[in-house]
Amino acid sequence: MRNASSRRLGQRGQEGRRNELRAALRALPASSELLAIPRQRLDASTAALPRGLKANTHAHFRRFAAVGARLTLRVLRGQVAQAGHRLTVSGERLSHSLKSLLRQRRDRYAGLAIRLRASKLSNALAQRQIIARDRERTLRLAERARRALMTAMHRLDARVAHSGQLLGALSYRGVLARGFALVRDEHGHAVHAAASVGPGAPLSIEFSDGRVAATADADRPAASAASPPKTAAREAKPAAPKRIAKPVDQGSLF
Repeated sequence: MRNASSRRLGQRGQEGRRNELRAALRALPASSELLAIPRQRLDASTAALPRGLKANTHAHFRRFAAVGARLTLRVLRGQVAQAGHRLTVSGERLSHSLKSLLRQRRDRYAGLAIRLRASKLSNALAQRQIIARDRERTLRLAERARRALMTAMHRLDARVAHSGQLLGALSYRGVLARGFALVRDEHGHAVHAAASVGPGAPLSIEFSDGRVAATADADRPAASAASPPKTAAREAKPAAPKRIAKPVDQGSLF
């Protein structure tokens, strides 16, 4: 039952919509009526097109005739002369502008040259002043170095003189200057004791003013094999016999 009622309701709805659509179709105008107004406009435009083309052509012809009337040989010559005059005026203006530009550039470069020359002079003066200051400083430093060198040399001379005096005071030559003599054997070694000198041994006696060759006495006994100790030699030195140099009488050596 429910299905049958639902089906009937659906059919009724469809039939109502179909009736509404038919009523709307009856209310719409026909296709001929819809195209009637555009067709009338197209027919009117088609009828007016030849007249418009003729009028446009006539207007262009009149304009062309007016322009052609103005394009005579005299007019063309006048235009050429006017163009030549404009060209001449433009060339003169260009030449004048070029000269003015060159004059401005020349004046500008002249000013820059003056400024550059002044800058060079001021820079050269500043460099001369710097060089003069450096020269004065160098001279001062050289004078200080010379004084320092002289002072160092004086100090070194004084030190050398003091060292020489000290060396002279500590040297054996000072002892020789007081009247003593230095006895050396044939090998150049200093003789410290008479017992170490054999008979007939060649000796070299050094004084403060030079050396003298001598020979030991022949009557002395031969020296012992072992030299006595230094303490014994010192104690026996005052008791040693006197020796006389053979060539010259030198007196007592000890």
